Amino acid sequence: MKYFCLILLLVPGFLAAQYRPTIVTGRPGQAIGGLTVGRQVYQVQTGLNIGWVGDDPDRVQNFTETTVLRVGLLKHLEVSGVLGVSSVESVTPTGRIRERGISNTQIGARYNFLQNDGWRPSLAFQGRALLTAQDEAFRRDRTGAAFIVSAGWSLTDVVGFTANLNRSWTGNDTRTTGYVTTLGFSLSDKWSSFVEMYGALSDDFTTNFDGGFAYLVSPNVALDASAGWDGNSKLDSYFVNFGISFRFDGRNEADDGPNSRINEF
Repeated sequence: MKYFCLILLLVPGFLAAQYRPTIVTGRPGQAIGGLTVGRQVYQVQTGLNIGWVGDDPDRVQNFTETTVLRVGLLKHLEVSGVLGVSSVESVTPTGRIRERGISNTQIGARYNFLQNDGWRPSLAFQGRALLTAQDEAFRRDRTGAAFIVSAGWSLTDVVGFTANLNRSWTGNDTRTTGYVTTLGFSLSDKWSSFVEMYGALSDDFTTNFDGGFAYLVSPNVALDASAGWDGNSKLDSYFVNFGISFRFDGRNEADDGPNSRINEF
């Protein structure tokens, strides 16, 4: 939830158009990048998050599978939908209970305003409606909204930086302002990695950390794995995440310019 560019956060070279010859995804990590998928590109990003909270014997384990569908309408405009399914355990005075079901539904769009050129960052704005179409245990009281401004820079041929500022209304009378800062590293043509700090700016300032790797299986398929922990909580809180992303290219090559490589930024 997130646009850390998988592998291709940092592949050198730039295009005037949005389409890239290798997939760039929002997995893994918390940040979103400053570009869109490109016109007539259909992209699916899905993964399983396994989290642990607390210490034995009260430690609980939660599972969430999140799938994001992104559709490129124009070179710089995409629409997207999110579906999350969770299995959440909690400890009550009478014992442990586990609730399962659809936990997250969203729909929205992203628009790219700028592409990275020297000190000028890639720049994008994303807005999504947080819907109430969940199972009862996870349903929001009302429709919410989430907005993200993303900026990204290629610092060197192998290092890039992404920054996000986000604001959300959850639909449950909670408003939050948050941040994400990401350093990405291009390890080879197929491998990339990242480290990330993120948290809340509203109320108490918080810092959480994660990091991971991505592997390009083919130009249209990528795998990822990451792990993170809560840097503020007094409880032992951490997670691991595994995912896959793939895309279908419905464009004509003439639609978006030459097929050369491009940074995510």
